[in-house]
Amino acid sequence: MSCPICERGSPLDVIAELPASWISAPPAAPLPGYACVVAKRHVVEPFELQLKERLAFWEDCMLAGRALHQLLQPLKMNYEIHGNTVPHLHMHLYPRYAGDPYEAGAVDGRATFHRSPADLASMKRALLDAGRARRAG
Repeated sequence: MSCPICERGSPLDVIAELPASWISAPPAAPLPGYACVVAKRHVVEPFELQLKERLAFWEDCMLAGRALHQLLQPLKMNYEIHGNTVPHLHMHLYPRYAGDPYEAGAVDGRATFHRSPADLASMKRALLDAGRARRAG
């Protein structure tokens, strides 16, 4: 199966770049704070990454999760890795809220939230600030 991310050279809707990944956040998403952490190197499974890059990918995922949690204050941040549709390692970040359309179960894409450029800019700022703080500290 071909990889659309590799064919393009990067994922769509990138709002931030971290050492081992890109963070993408399209204007239309299943939840308001949804983002996706996409590995820079093509692998399908996390265990295919060498130790150093695997640790860097997980650190990027946790940095993104923490930054979005601090910005958006969800009740819970859900993390999901699938890859059967797009065969390139990526982790979906779903901030969950009381009353969200999926409150009783898993996120399934029924709802679509439209994020404004200002919403996406605040997510980008939070991610870049977190990345700078990690490098400084």
